[in-house]
Amino acid sequence: MNTKLKLTQLLFVLFFVTAASAQKGSWYIGGQLGYNSRTEKNTGSADITTNSWSVAPEIGTFLQNNLQLGLALNLGGSDAPNTSQTAISPVIYLRRFYTVSDKFSLFTGIVGNFTVGNTKVNGESGDLSGWGLNLSLGAAYAVSKTFTAVAQYGLFGYSYESTKIDGDKHEVSNIGLNVNSLGPVFNVGLYWTFSE
Repeated sequence: MNTKLKLTQLLFVLFFVTAASAQKGSWYIGGQLGYNSRTEKNTGSADITTNSWSVAPEIGTFLQNNLQLGLALNLGGSDAPNTSQTAISPVIYLRRFYTVSDKFSLFTGIVGNFTVGNTKVNGESGDLSGWGLNLSLGAAYAVSKTFTAVAQYGLFGYSYESTKIDGDKHEVSNIGLNVNSLGPVFNVGLYWTFSE
């Protein structure tokens, strides 16, 4: 995602949404939406455009005033010349909040996921699978009792992805800083508290 789009999302969330204070037993729903179109231009060759999208509905509860348990379902895909991919990824996370003020909190979290999907390369279809585990840092900003704006940064983690096409297997694993199993390394979400 480009920097201007990230900044626009962050400003939208900070200025036009409202947020909720955390209370034990409260439930929330929310999620993230994303779309990105990237075009590469090279002299003497055709332009290459890659489009990607993601939808991540989310539900969770506060086990204690400062401990949040949540589930998300990441759905996403991408299309580029001669390649396409779609995937579904259930995610579970646990976050520990640290109150800075009445309206602002920081949190640390642990996030785990499993991914399945399909991919197509040069007309050949294949299967995609993987999993990830990471530690994250984030912040929540409260403006009212109804909505919550949450920003998260993937700090340290591990991810594994396997692609099988016509008997050939391609595996990729990552470990280190900035590995995130809940989507992009930096993301912004919006929550709505419906039960307190």
